[in-house]
Amino acid sequence: MEPRSSPERPWVVLTGGSAGIGLSILQGLADCASVVVVSRTPPPETDAHGVWLRGDLRQAKAVANQIAAYFRSIGEPLTGLIHCAASFGANGRHGFQDTLDTEWDELMAVNVSSQFTLTHRLLPLLLAGHKAFIIAISSNVAMAPAPGRIAYGCSKAASHALFAGLAAEFDGTPLSTIQVVPDRQVTTRGLRRRRPPGFDFSSYIQPEVFQEPIRQIVKTRGEGLNGQSLVLS
Repeated sequence: MEPRSSPERPWVVLTGGSAGIGLSILQGLADCASVVVVSRTPPPETDAHGVWLRGDLRQAKAVANQIAAYFRSIGEPLTGLIHCAASFGANGRHGFQDTLDTEWDELMAVNVSSQFTLTHRLLPLLLAGHKAFIIAISSNVAMAPAPGRIAYGCSKAASHALFAGLAAEFDGTPLSTIQVVPDRQVTTRGLRRRRPPGFDFSSYIQPEVFQEPIRQIVKTRGEGLNGQSLVLS
C-alpha cells in the first residue's frame, strides 16, 4: 500500500536522496512528509512514508515522465520539489584547460538542465494544489566562482538564475521558490573521496544542518519565503 498524503504529511519529490545532503534531508523529513526519492541508487534505508524511483538525471525527460506517471497512478497531489542531486565533475579541482567537454556536459545536464526539465514538467502538478514549494540546494560558488572549479561554478550560477527568476515570475502566487545555500563546503561521502587521506574537515559543515530548515519549509509549504536564499553555516 502506498503512503497517503494529508495536510500534515504532504508528498514531496527529492532528487539525489541516496547519499550525502540528500540522504540527510530524507532522514529529516521522515516524520513530516511522504517522499519520492529520485536517484540512480536506492537510499540505504526506507520506511512506510516514501518510495524510490530509479532515475538518471542525465535523461531528465524520462525521469520527469516517470515521476508524473507515478503521481497519476497514486492519485495524490504533489506539494514540494527539492532539487538536491548534483554532479561535481572530475575528482579534485583542476584548471580550465584541463576541463573536458564530457565533464562540462555532465555538469550542465545534472546541475541545470535536469532542474529545468523536472520543474517545467512537474509545475502543473505543483500549481494544482493550494500551496506548494520548490527548494533548490545551491552553493556559495554560484556567486563566487574560483580557480579550479570554473565549470561547476558556472552550473551552480545558472541554477541560481533559474530559481531566482522563477521566484520573481511566480511572486504573489501559492508557489514559493527557495534556495538553500551552505556558506562553506559540506562534508559528504563524495567530498571525502576527493580529499587526500588525513584531510582536516573540522572547518566544514555537516549534512545534518540542512534537516531543520527544510523541515520548516515543508511544514509551512514555504509560506513567506518565496525568493529567499537561506544561508546555512
